[in-house]
Amino acid sequence: MTLRKKMTIFAICAFFLACKSLFAGNYDKGLSLFCENKPAEAIIYLQQAILENGVNPDVYNYLGLAYYQTGQFQKSLEVFQLGTGVSGTDRRRLYYNAGNSAFSLGYYDRAVEMYSYALAANPTFSSALLNRANARMKEQSYEDAITDYTQYIELEPDSSQAESIKRLIELLSSEIVSKKEEEERLAAENERIRLEQERVAEERRKIAEERLAQEQEAARKEAEKQAAEAERRRKLLQQVADTLKTGDAETVSVNTQSLILYEEEAELD
Repeated sequence: MTLRKKMTIFAICAFFLACKSLFAGNYDKGLSLFCENKPAEAIIYLQQAILENGVNPDVYNYLGLAYYQTGQFQKSLEVFQLGTGVSGTDRRRLYYNAGNSAFSLGYYDRAVEMYSYALAANPTFSSALLNRANARMKEQSYEDAITDYTQYIELEPDSSQAESIKRLIELLSSEIVSKKEEEERLAAENERIRLEQERVAEERRKIAEERLAQEQEAARKEAEKQAAEAERRRKLLQQVADTLKTGDAETVSVNTQSLILYEEEAELD
């Protein structure tokens, strides 16, 4: 083939490639830019493509990844979760990526939830298992983390991280034991404090009861004293009153000889 013919074929290929790029849809343009490691530029086209009917359902994954690569983790989480409700999408991968976005945001409980959905779709999805273990570590759910790490080692015995994970499992197991011992120590200490508080409260109750009994006894004696004093005053008053009584009434005799008898009715003037 002559050089001229080769140049002609090259020019034709370049023309067709240029035409393909020119007339490509938003999804294709966005995917092309994403593959060229231009996520910020890809977002512009993928955002438009996601609104189109009949678009490739992978658009949710690529748009979410583009957001993730540009540090827009909240938007990436929202797009990945939105995609899980669309027919034809790879829900396993979308849930996994949503878990990664949530993890980057510090939403560790949400991350555990998303990784769990991914594992429900595929229980042997080792990456989701490892990342869920890491999220549980952040939540200090050490026993659950050990379970996930152990399962990961079983699925990936030749992993380059296997030895580090085994060491981490040993440390976590030791930490769990120490944590339980500390919880038991604190529980015993709290129980001692509770009993001491009850003892002090009981002593205070007894002291209060004794003080009340003493006050009631003093009040009773004072009442008796006041009653005795009142009775003494009453008797004294009665004695004084008795001395003021008059003696026996004198007998008055009438001497008939001293009476002047009027035979005639006196006239009234």
